[in-house]
Amino acid sequence: MRRCKCCIMPETVGGVTFNEEGVCNFCQSYQEPELFAREALDRIVSEVKSKNNAYDCIAPMSGGRDSTYVLYLAKKLLGLKVLAVNYDNEFRNDQAVVNMKKACGILDVDFFSIRSKRDIATKMVKHNMLCSDLTRVLGVCRACTYGYRSIVYSTAVQHKVPLILWGDSQLESTKKLEQKAKQMARQKQTRTPRFFNSDFYKYEYFFLLQRMEFPMPGKILPTRSTALKRKDIRQISVFDYIPWNRMTIKETITNELGWEKPAGSVSTWRTDCRLGAVVNYCFSKVYGCTKNCLGFCSMVRAGQMDREEALREEEQMLAIVHKGEELKRLLRDRIGLSEKEMAKVLSLKTIRLNDPGSRKNPRCDREVE
Repeated sequence: MRRCKCCIMPETVGGVTFNEEGVCNFCQSYQEPELFAREALDRIVSEVKSKNNAYDCIAPMSGGRDSTYVLYLAKKLLGLKVLAVNYDNEFRNDQAVVNMKKACGILDVDFFSIRSKRDIATKMVKHNMLCSDLTRVLGVCRACTYGYRSIVYSTAVQHKVPLILWGDSQLESTKKLEQKAKQMARQKQTRTPRFFNSDFYKYEYFFLLQRMEFPMPGKILPTRSTALKRKDIRQISVFDYIPWNRMTIKETITNELGWEKPAGSVSTWRTDCRLGAVVNYCFSKVYGCTKNCLGFCSMVRAGQMDREEALREEEQMLAIVHKGEELKRLLRDRIGLSEKEMAKVLSLKTIRLNDPGSRKNPRCDREVE
């Protein structure tokens, strides 16, 4: 498989092209993101402290690398009164739970974790997998995407918390590339409309139940939107103000908070959710790489990761995906699929957007706009 000579982007990802030197279009157009002035963050912190509430901010937590570091920054660097909030999406890694509780104990931070009383997320994941093609199986994250935001927003409203500190970073972001690649995959794949499948209606039914159990603040009726429109609650991404540094984050949370990656995990990134096994399986069949690979590429471009390390971790993760043991345990023991249902999911047709050696679809060679 051909890969970019600068990062490790494979040619099988839709929208990827290479120049004569073998450098992908994303590396060619890369620009380092600009940060807001640190003084702007200090003003925000000063404003929320002046309100003298029980909590100055919420730090949404998953037990992963970045959210743990944001908790540390909020408490130690910014001196805020922090409330840590976790949405139990029913697929949390055990080590992630240990990491969250340990960090909150060391930092003396109150910790809230909220889970569906009816295990709705598990039911959504199961029925989504049974009514989907490969590109739509990636929708298993939908339950968490809605759930963690509604939980964080509701907690902020309930406890009158004026600030939410998110831990997403532009240096890790893969959103735009994923959206373009998924769009191209759906154009190429022929599929039976999901409304002929009863599992589709079960999936949407449980999504409705989730929105009823965890309603968005200020919404009278259940909504798909995850936007919070309140002037008294501000949201910021910490790494838009403070430089994101991979090694600093790893060293800090390991040495100061006792953070550990789960046993058997290749990377310290995206280790907090067991559904990573499903996501990486689908990515490998559709895009020829894991989801982590796209993030590794972003980190390599930003000088936050060596290309050799990124390639080594990607190859190790692909080996785990191809072995399939972790995925099968998850499908059978956690999601509860029967042998027949599991065979159906595992037999979903492989898609290749940029098929090496075949250029039958000219759209696959077009650069991402």
